[in-house]
Amino acid sequence: MASRVNIVVGRPAGARVVGLRPGRRHPQSSTMARPTLLRTASRWGTHGAGGAGRDPAVVDILSRLQALGSGPLCDADKGHRLAAATSDNPDDRMYDPIRLMCPNTMKLRNAPRIVDNEMKWPKMIGVARTMQLTRPNDFLAVLNALQEVGAGDVLAINTSGSERAVAGGLFTTEAARRGVRGLVVDGPIRDVDDLACPTYSTSVTPYAGTIQQPGEGIDSTPIMCGGVTVNPGDICFGDADGVLVGSVETFATCLDDAENISAVENQLMRGMSMGIGLHRMTNFDEHMAKRREGAESKMQFKDLNTLKFENVEPVDFS
Repeated sequence: MASRVNIVVGRPAGARVVGLRPGRRHPQSSTMARPTLLRTASRWGTHGAGGAGRDPAVVDILSRLQALGSGPLCDADKGHRLAAATSDNPDDRMYDPIRLMCPNTMKLRNAPRIVDNEMKWPKMIGVARTMQLTRPNDFLAVLNALQEVGAGDVLAINTSGSERAVAGGLFTTEAARRGVRGLVVDGPIRDVDDLACPTYSTSVTPYAGTIQQPGEGIDSTPIMCGGVTVNPGDICFGDADGVLVGSVETFATCLDDAENISAVENQLMRGMSMGIGLHRMTNFDEHMAKRREGAESKMQFKDLNTLKFENVEPVDFS
């Protein structure tokens, strides 16, 4: 007989608690589980994600993000947005949400590649370096920025309404050589077949701009990119579904929940691969009946004899 998953409160000393829900107290603490990272808007230089010049806490966040997709991160963000709007806890209400670039215009331009005999889309995870072009259709400032970016960086560019390409195969190859994790361009790029690192843009054209205007330099200002603000030092996360931007503290807040959601989804996928129906692994029938009656209800997963949801927290699918 199916039973709801039981969560054991308490953990071995030193173990990391996975999946604390918004507003939930740490099981062994009277204080809220809340990251203490400070928002960082300084230049990160050319140090890589594991370099000595980068905060170890940021290095850990970037490393853990590698195993996630944008979906679980957005699901976690949704929960924290709700907590910020409804909680009486001042820490919850201070939550700064993840910013989603417009998925209708900001698109991944790379083709998928074969990894371990599977087609995979590239993923972009790194720390934002911002570039605001002062003259449209001129890419000299972008070429100059390539001298200053390095391993673990993501170069985000506002092209001031350019209609001509400001980056392409040559620039992305140089960026990849320097360990840059990707480019995000509010404007056009070209050479789609030759992009050497994950590259997002709002348009594509084969026609390149001029190379005359020096501009104001990298990280001189926050920029608008894909319809959202990108600050120097923000974390940029991109996959085939879209580009997410947020402060270090924002991603730290969402990370445990996103990892828990991903673990639950992986277990559901495993169950379906075993021939178990998705509805059977959730309280779908009960939830549907209550919602038809207008009663409060939440979609939840549940244990089965053949499939156990172990070491995960309950997830609100609402």
